[in-house]
Amino acid sequence: MTAFSRYRMCELLEIPPYVMHHGGLVGDPVALLDEAAGLADQIEVPIEDLSWRLALGDALRMAAADVRKVRDAGDL
Repeated sequence: MTAFSRYRMCELLEIPPYVMHHGGLVGDPVALLDEAAGLADQIEVPIEDLSWRLALGDALRMAAADVRKVRDAGDL
């Protein structure tokens, strides 16, 4: 994530950033990131907080694009 740090994203979404997660991933990571980006776009914030909401959506879309690139490179 470029313009938005993972730590800040976790902080805003109230997700503990450094906890161990045991278990498998349920669902396609790209679909989950795209869904999260769409939900981020729907967050209602005051105009002075709009920049972080836009940055969050962009960061999630960039993460989805990165996963697609890595996955597609593995298919070559």
